Amino acid sequence: MMTRLRPTPHWLTPVLVAFAGSLILSFVAWLGSGINRDGMLYINTAQAFLEGGFTAAKASFAWPFLSIGIAIISRLTGLGLEHAGYLLNAFFMAGTCALMIACIERRTPELAWWSCLIVLALPGLNEYRNELLREYGCWFFIMLAFWLALRWAERPSWFTALPPQLALSAAALFRPEALALFPALIAWQLFAAPRGERWQRVAMLGILPLLGGSVLLMLFLGGQLGAGNRLAVDFGRLNVARFDAKAQALAAALIDYAQNQARTILLFGSLALIPIKLINKFGLFLAPLAFLFVARELRTSATRYPLFIWGIGAHLLVLAVFVTDLQFLAGRYVGLILLFSTPFVAAGMALIAARYHRLRWLLLVLTIAIMLANVISLGQGKTHFVDAGHWLSSNAQESSRVYIDSGRTAYHAGWRKIPVQRERNNRSEIEKPETQARFDLFVLEVSRKDAPIDDWLASSGLRIVKRFDHPNRDAVLVVQPTTATEQAPK
Repeated sequence: MMTRLRPTPHWLTPVLVAFAGSLILSFVAWLGSGINRDGMLYINTAQAFLEGGFTAAKASFAWPFLSIGIAIISRLTGLGLEHAGYLLNAFFMAGTCALMIACIERRTPELAWWSCLIVLALPGLNEYRNELLREYGCWFFIMLAFWLALRWAERPSWFTALPPQLALSAAALFRPEALALFPALIAWQLFAAPRGERWQRVAMLGILPLLGGSVLLMLFLGGQLGAGNRLAVDFGRLNVARFDAKAQALAAALIDYAQNQARTILLFGSLALIPIKLINKFGLFLAPLAFLFVARELRTSATRYPLFIWGIGAHLLVLAVFVTDLQFLAGRYVGLILLFSTPFVAAGMALIAARYHRLRWLLLVLTIAIMLANVISLGQGKTHFVDAGHWLSSNAQESSRVYIDSGRTAYHAGWRKIPVQRERNNRSEIEKPETQARFDLFVLEVSRKDAPIDDWLASSGLRIVKRFDHPNRDAVLVVQPTTATEQAPK
């Protein structure tokens, strides 16, 4: 029998602990952290929405719905946009954790406490709590959709089939790829519903997404979705011609005998990123998953949570399309798979604790240690961007005469009108006489991985006005052409 963890107070339920614990972890992660690059974009877009409405927000970022939510929370609470964003994300994440535990309690209540620990500790799910991301809103509405779908399956009706579909549509307002989970919902009922009700249930969950998907596909094929439209971009990832062009470029770099295999090498090399990233983000929690397999309990767990299995399969297909198009995979993109894996990891942990009683407390200590390690950083934050931004706002004017390739510095300076250069450390462009004649100041973001810059500055006729260093040797430099007639700010 699986070991069940139970706290002493009866009112302290796993769902409540998951919600409150998640809020506490988000607060700890936020303390002393700086805003991430994506978060800066979302805050700038929220400001654009407050100033110019939806059109201005969409001009700032093509999928602005998180930013609109941040702006609304800011208006309702009186909080600054950054604080409103972190508050919104913290509640989204807390709701995600609580809904996952609520789903697990419906099928295997004996796993609820283990699941509570796991969902708060999985590294790839929790290590981004200090960042403003669209994933949190997406995860929340996906989990809401799954929780509603599980309730609907107990007493299905046409009316109660609508809320999970609406919740999944809301998830797509944060990450459009959430729409790929509609087929997961349909497949779940196609195989799990009682034989006599199967097609009726599939129709209940499938008519709206089928109609909506057909309309979107027709708009895309008809060219009605603009080139910059986010849905058009995502549909465009299915373009085989783009993949072939990259394979041809790869072939040019291979030896003659391997050139005919360039497509295969690119395809499987790209797909290999998915298991590599998953192994990295599961971390030590791969052990209970492996134990579930060794104990031959994987099939039992899978039959208890078929909806999560289909969700994992659907998201794996999304990731496969993404990596074969871009050959890149951020860690947070696999977070949904880790989330759906919570009951299986918890089942493995419970089995280990039941068979090896002496390991129970070791498992608890390790899980709590991982939980804290996800949100507590001992490294120094990137305050040099903050310092550089504050210096600029006090000593320089926001002007088209300022060249800036550090978006983070521009954000902390409150400069939103100056376009940030797309390419960082573009020395060939900066050293041109015509470029130096066009700008009075250059604000440059320098990485420790870049070639040494001091000698290049001197040879290019540039001098440092102000330097902001990070202990890891990254820096922000404010430089000026030595031919400038105006003295730099002191």
